[in-house]
Amino acid sequence: ITSQLEDGIRLLLLDPHWGVSSSRGVSTDFQSEGRNRNKVANALPPDTLAAAERLVGRIGLGAGQEDLSRDVWLCHTVCELGATRMSDALEDVGEFLDRNPGEVVVIFIEPYVNPAELERVFVEAGLREQLAELDPDLPLPTLGEMVAADRRILVLTEKDADPEYPWYHDGFAYVQDTPLGAQTVGELSCEPFRGGRDSPLLMLNHWADLFPPRAGANVPFLQKDFLIERVRQCERERDRPVNLIAADHYDQGDLMGAVDELNAERVAEYEKAVAASETVEKEG
Repeated sequence: ITSQLEDGIRLLLLDPHWGVSSSRGVSTDFQSEGRNRNKVANALPPDTLAAAERLVGRIGLGAGQEDLSRDVWLCHTVCELGATRMSDALEDVGEFLDRNPGEVVVIFIEPYVNPAELERVFVEAGLREQLAELDPDLPLPTLGEMVAADRRILVLTEKDADPEYPWYHDGFAYVQDTPLGAQTVGELSCEPFRGGRDSPLLMLNHWADLFPPRAGANVPFLQKDFLIERVRQCERERDRPVNLIAADHYDQGDLMGAVDELNAERVAEYEKAVAASETVEKEG
């Protein structure tokens, strides 16, 4: 995550899971998550399931693990395939923000852990006071306002938003996105998917939707000219600017070059509009 932030990534899609660590690795605690181990195993490709079970053993908690200490880990579907303790990852985010006081990070969560436990992890990482708390009745704050208030982490969740945790925002009240499921660039669409027409931010889901994720499959998605054209196409079709791009294996192309060019165009348009407004005021 530190490398991603240093490379310019400002949107992190995180999947917190319950897991139990042992000498062999981290086992997923399906019972605490309310998921069925057998259903998850049956949904995994056979070679992926075999790889996970070679690493840690049978996916899910085994005999004798029930009494071990649980913690929140960042995993992709099952923690046996690889896991990072969430508090460690958040500490990395905090250290980056300390080094870069003008930056803002968005964290979009697919939760398998309840908000109370997630708040505990943010507190443990020393970040609770930096979490933005948006008022749904007011316009979104600018990035500058978030920096000035030192509330530079915006947390959104796909589900389970709870007003008891004002930092834990209903993601699709604020974000509308494009469909999931494209495995090739020809299958990408700008059609509405989640969120409402009034959700103020537009996010492109822009990766090869394969499991396990494959770096090579994402190369066509991350070509600079193609990405810029897709952003412009979706902006035309949805009649609003693209604010967030969700990508996988971002270093397999020129995602950052495309984003830099798009941002530079927006800054130039803004400066032109400001100059025109100042000219009108002087003439008036």
